[in-house]
Amino acid sequence: MEEKKLTSLIFGNVVIESSFMGGSLRVYSPDMRSYSELTHHGITLKSPLDELCEHIFRDVESELEKHYPGGVARARRELA
Repeated sequence: MEEKKLTSLIFGNVVIESSFMGGSLRVYSPDMRSYSELTHHGITLKSPLDELCEHIFRDVESELEKHYPGGVARARRELA
């Protein structure tokens, strides 16, 4: 049996959730009770971490800018 750890990246109410098939982007409401899932931003987890981060941020930059205080620049600083 092989064990895998699936990580989710949380930036306020913008969440990138990992799964075996890739990742999905969810934007939660301010009270975190509901969310919208953006399925057109499929993320493939077949890259080194640095490259993966760049792919993720490129695909979700507009959502981070709209919904995360400090936008993509803050998210990159926090992830580094």
